Amino acid sequence: MQPVRIDDLLRYRFLSDLSVAPCGDRAAFVVREARSAENDYRSDLYLIRLDPVDVRPLTSGGTDGPFVWTEDGTAVDFLTRRDDPDCSSIARIPIDGGEARTIVRLPHKAEALARLPEGEYLYAARVSITDEGERPDATDYEVLTEIPFWRNGKGFTDRRRLHLFRVRPESAPEDLVDPALEIESFDLRGDRIAAVAQRMEGKAPVTDELWLYDLGGRTAKRLSHDRFAIDAVRFLGDQALVLVASEMSRYGLNENREVLRLDLATGEIRSLTPGWDRSVGSSIVADCRGGAGPTCRVDGDRIYVVVTERTSSFVVEIGPDGRVEPVTEPGGSVDAFDVRGRVAWTIELRGDRLQEVYRTGPAGSERLTDLNADPLANRAISVPERFSLPSPGGGELDAWVVRPSEFNPDRRYPAVLTVHGGPRAAFGDVFFHEIQVLAAAGYAVVYTNPRGSSGRGNEFADLRGKFGTIDVDDLMAALDHAIERHPFIDPERLAVIGGSYGGFMTNWLIGQTDRFRAAVSQRSISNWISKFCTTDIGYFFNRDQIGADPWEPGGSETLWACSPLRHADRARTPTLFIHSDEDYRCWLPEGIQMFTALRYHGVKARFVLFRGENHELSRSGKPRHRIRRLEEIVAWLDAHLSAA
Repeated sequence: MQPVRIDDLLRYRFLSDLSVAPCGDRAAFVVREARSAENDYRSDLYLIRLDPVDVRPLTSGGTDGPFVWTEDGTAVDFLTRRDDPDCSSIARIPIDGGEARTIVRLPHKAEALARLPEGEYLYAARVSITDEGERPDATDYEVLTEIPFWRNGKGFTDRRRLHLFRVRPESAPEDLVDPALEIESFDLRGDRIAAVAQRMEGKAPVTDELWLYDLGGRTAKRLSHDRFAIDAVRFLGDQALVLVASEMSRYGLNENREVLRLDLATGEIRSLTPGWDRSVGSSIVADCRGGAGPTCRVDGDRIYVVVTERTSSFVVEIGPDGRVEPVTEPGGSVDAFDVRGRVAWTIELRGDRLQEVYRTGPAGSERLTDLNADPLANRAISVPERFSLPSPGGGELDAWVVRPSEFNPDRRYPAVLTVHGGPRAAFGDVFFHEIQVLAAAGYAVVYTNPRGSSGRGNEFADLRGKFGTIDVDDLMAALDHAIERHPFIDPERLAVIGGSYGGFMTNWLIGQTDRFRAAVSQRSISNWISKFCTTDIGYFFNRDQIGADPWEPGGSETLWACSPLRHADRARTPTLFIHSDEDYRCWLPEGIQMFTALRYHGVKARFVLFRGENHELSRSGKPRHRIRRLEEIVAWLDAHLSAA
C-alpha cells in the first residue's frame, strides 16, 4: 500500500446537509466532489433508503442544494442554478424516479430553503438595500458606511443584507425583513417564522435580535435584543422556542452556549441546561468537509444538539425534564445530523475514515454509506498515537504523534508541530488529509489541544488577555514530551505550522525562539492594531480577546505588545507565508507585514498569495489551489529540514 498522496484530495467526497424524510425510513444529503479541470466542485443530492439499505444519486445538476422534503416524503424540493449560474431556481424531483422540474425561478442566489403552507416557499438571499447596484458604473467602486463592511466568504456586504423572502410559483418574491436586519438563522412552523438577526446600523453589535413573524396575521414581533448571542433557534411545539445562546457575561464572546426555552405566551426565558459547561457544535478541526448542517434539532418534545467534549463531538438528547443523555458515541466528529423517532442519522468522520452516513438507534449504530471507501482503499494511513501530558498550568493535555508513513525505527525524523486555529477549536481522533500528507513526506507530526481550545469547559478555553503565554507553555510542553517519548524525533530538525490562530502562534513563536528550522504561517495575525480596523471581526474580537482597543489609555501598547510583529526583529526562522486575497477574517496585510519584517531583517521568507480565495482555503478552497498549497508546504519543509 502507498502513502496518502496530495492529489488524493481530488477523489474525496464531502457530505453535508443531512435531512430525514417525515416517514423516517429515508434520508437525503448533499455530496460535493472536486472537478479538477474546472477547478471547482459539483454539488448533487443523494438518497438513502432502508430495508435494504440503498444509496444512490438523486440529482445530477452539479449545482444542487440545499433542499427540503415534501410533506408526504415522496419528493424533494431543492435550490439549483442549473437554469442560470447567477440566480437560483426551486426544483422538485420525485424519489421514485423521474426528472427534476423547475417550480419557480428566483431573481436571487438563494442560500436556504423552507416550505410554507399552500404551495409557498421561504428562502434566504443577500440583497442590496440601496440603489447603488443599479448605477451603470456600480462595479467600479464600493461605498462603505458601516462595520463590518465585508465578511469572509461573502465579499463586500455593506448595505447588502441576508433577508428572508416569501414566494409562490408565478409570483414575485416578498421581502419579509426590516432593511437593517441581517438574518443569521431561522426556523419554520406552519406560517410562523422564528429568526435570529443582527441589526446593522453603523456598527453591528455582538448581541442578536430574535424575531417572530406570523405570515397569516402579517405581524412581526421582536422577542429579544441586546442580551444574547444566539447561535440557533428552533420551535418546540406551538408555544415555545429553543435557543442555543449565551449572555457572554462571564467568559466573553466565546462563552459556551446554553440551551434555553422561551415561552411564546409569557416571554419567559429559562435555561434547560443550567450549569452545563459544554461546547455546542462540532469544534473538531478537519480539512475533509464540504459544508455542515444544523447543530440543534427538535423531535417531538425532545431537543438534540451536537456537543464537543475533549477530542470528539457527538449528539446529545435533552428531555422535557432537562435530563441530558448521549445519543451517538463519542470518538469522531458529527458534521451534520437529523433525528426521527429518537433515531439519529449522522454524517461523521470516524477514525481513519472519511465522511460517511451513520444511523444510531436502540439496537446500536450502523454505517449506511461507503461513498469514500475507494480514495483510501490502497493507502497506508499513519494512525495518530494519542498520549496525555501534564499541562504546566495544572491538569492534563491531550496530544498526538503521527509517525512518518514509511517508518523505520532505526532512523531519526524531522518533526512538525501543528497548531490548530480558533483558538476555540480542538484536534480529534479523525482523518486529517494535511497531516497524512506530511507523514507521507517523511515527517513526524506533533499536535495538541492547549489551553484556549474547545471541549474542556469555559475556564480551560478562556484565553482572553493571555495570547502567547499559557498557550505557548502547553504547546512547547507537548513538543518536549513527544520528543522525550519518541526517540525517533530529531530535536534539531523541527518546524512549526499553523493557520488563523495557528498562524498567529507560528508568527509569535518564531519571534520568541530559534528552536524551529522552518515555519509555515497561514492566514495569520501579525498586528492586533491593524487587524482591529481592517477585518470583519477585528473591532469586537480583538477587544474581547486581547482586552483593549487602540484608543483607550494603554490600549495600543497592549495590542502591540501581544503582536508578533512587535518581536519580528528577533526572528531567524525561514518562514513560508500563505494567504488569500479575499481573506477578510485575517486580512492580507497581516501576512504581508510579517513577511516584510522578516525580509527587512534578512530572514529567508516566501509569500504565496492565492487569488480568489478566502480564510477557508485549506478546507474548501478551489481544488487546484488546495493542491498547490500543500505542495508549497512540503517543498518548504523539504528545503529546510532535509527529509528523505
